[in-house]
Amino acid sequence: MRNVQEFVYLENQYLWLHAYYGIDIPFVSSDSAEMELILRELGAALQRGASMSIILPDHPNVGRAFSDEGLMRLRNEAPQAEEEGRIHAFCLATSTRENGKENYRPIYVHAKAGIVDDLWSTIGSGNLNNRGMRDDTEMNVATLNSELTRGLRLMLQAEHLELVEANDLLVLSRFLGKNKQSATEYKRGEQLLVYLQETLDDPLAAMHMMSERAWENLRRYKANQPLVGHLLPYLTGDEAVQQGLNFHEEHGWIEAPN
Repeated sequence: MRNVQEFVYLENQYLWLHAYYGIDIPFVSSDSAEMELILRELGAALQRGASMSIILPDHPNVGRAFSDEGLMRLRNEAPQAEEEGRIHAFCLATSTRENGKENYRPIYVHAKAGIVDDLWSTIGSGNLNNRGMRDDTEMNVATLNSELTRGLRLMLQAEHLELVEANDLLVLSRFLGKNKQSATEYKRGEQLLVYLQETLDDPLAAMHMMSERAWENLRRYKANQPLVGHLLPYLTGDEAVQQGLNFHEEHGWIEAPN
């Protein structure tokens, strides 16, 4: 985090400032030194002019309070980044049409992935909370490889924006991983990479594309229209209420409107 120059992209189940001791005692907590450090370094990167996007679940399994507080801490650490639109938070959902009405279902974010400056990336089992960063036995793979890291970002953003289909993502992953493929698959992987590079090559422009899609999907959600892709803005409890949404601390706000 100390080396972030331009941007950091995160997908994580949690973003917790406090240590959390168990589902049976959800309000017993203390500060987590490890997460204090991570949030402080992220805040410093934002203060240096970097951008950040993070994807979190709308309904984390122990409620919203800790995630909301972690996000607000980052916004308060770097208010200029908030004003300049350099910090973006998202959640994921899907919609299906049934009996003439759109039904929405939150997609639970269980990922633990991070990308910095299209150069360094990590993926594994480490959550951004005290248990993931200190208490439990976890394993992440980290790589300092611009080709792999950029490819991972392109694939994740393409999936959330629904720019390509699931089968194409598999073909592209095999192409990027230099796996053995048929001539047809290789050609398709090559075409997909060129398309995504043309569309999402600038990471900061891609972040703003995600933000625009998320807020457009919020408008669609309120109008009971189908979502395009999976992105919605991650709204804190207060923000959800301000938007007129039916927010519940236990499971967020994404649900079929009455």
